[in-house]
Amino acid sequence: MKRFLVFLCVFPVLSLSAWGQDAVAPEIRTSLEKNSAIPGQPVIYRVSILVPTWLPAPPEFPSFEAPNVMVRLPSRASGPTSETVNGETWSGVSRTYRFYPMAAGTFQIPAGTIKVTYADPETREPVSVVAASGGFEIIGQVPPGAETLDPFLGANSVTLERSVDGTPDQMREGDALTITTVVTVSGVSPMFVPPVQEENTIVGLASYPKEPVLQEKEDRGILSGSRTTETALVAETAGNYTIPEISLSWYNLDSGKIETVTAPAIPIAVSGAASAPVDAPATTEWRSLIGLIAFLGVLSLCLFFIWRRFSPRVLGAANRARNNYLASEPYLFRRLVSSIKRKDIQSVMHLSTSWKRAAGNLMTGAEWNNYEKALYLCSALSFDGERTYTQDDLQKRWSSLLTEARTIRKIALKIRKARKTQDLGDLNPI
Repeated sequence: MKRFLVFLCVFPVLSLSAWGQDAVAPEIRTSLEKNSAIPGQPVIYRVSILVPTWLPAPPEFPSFEAPNVMVRLPSRASGPTSETVNGETWSGVSRTYRFYPMAAGTFQIPAGTIKVTYADPETREPVSVVAASGGFEIIGQVPPGAETLDPFLGANSVTLERSVDGTPDQMREGDALTITTVVTVSGVSPMFVPPVQEENTIVGLASYPKEPVLQEKEDRGILSGSRTTETALVAETAGNYTIPEISLSWYNLDSGKIETVTAPAIPIAVSGAASAPVDAPATTEWRSLIGLIAFLGVLSLCLFFIWRRFSPRVLGAANRARNNYLASEPYLFRRLVSSIKRKDIQSVMHLSTSWKRAAGNLMTGAEWNNYEKALYLCSALSFDGERTYTQDDLQKRWSSLLTEARTIRKIALKIRKARKTQDLGDLNPI
């Protein structure tokens, strides 16, 4: 990716009312190494404060916040700096920010306020002034050839593991087991890992998923970690079941290729309660038995040929019906509501995109503004590690997101009903 210096600006400090016009003002210098990055990779932004004397108190740097942008301070984000200004050596502090675009698109970073307290060059008394760093924009760009990844995941390495705690081949009605799915990534934060296990829709097995657990590490500015999901399954009805294979496609940042990791399917056998033994009859009607066997053999052959002739059409229609159902607005809305109630922000953000695509053709973009604002406030709860929220704040923001989702759904249903009424009117002109 082309790296270039976007800008290097020097902003004069905005003086307070007590500050004289002839005094030497501190300088705020900002630099952006590049203005675009692959989603999940950082754009590095530096803010340097220079004064002619010294800083008796630490500067108050801004905490930048923007929708769909993760802001992080790496280890040793702040440090001393010095530069030559008008032939003299000025010293100060420099801070490095990392902005991670969470998706493809252009994102506006608002201006931030900086408070600087430094020693007056003449009186040596502390003087406080306030300045503003300019706003700018960053761009999230999906690399060529990876446009089909939805959602996009770019990393240096990805592994997918799934384990079972229990005996899936020897279960009885009422027994339970736990399936643990772990996705491990390097070169990206685990918060960018999408859900890989769909909700269980198998009749006869009850599913109880837990909230995903994210573990993140940083090594010299390189993020890595894991996303762990546990799901408890309870056998309700005897039978043979299969938990489908799962897969995750991702973009390899080193090779520039799309790769896929998979975890195999899990067969489950559930037996019912043991039945009482039945006494065998004293005599057997052999002729009836042979006739029954012959009848069943002929019936099996007929069914076999019928199945070979018509099964491709039946299976194709069934698959199309299933795919249409999984992509339908009602199904995506139910999954979204379930994820909001579980407070699973990764699943909510992924499902919001799919649900908006399914329902968005009924409405204009303006009708989504309140929902997107509520979604951003909920994402800040999970990813803003520098702030602490009360339980009331948590519940209030999640409840607001659920309310906005239901409001959008009501609007979509009204528009759909109005269109159906209009179509019927066109078919039955007066």
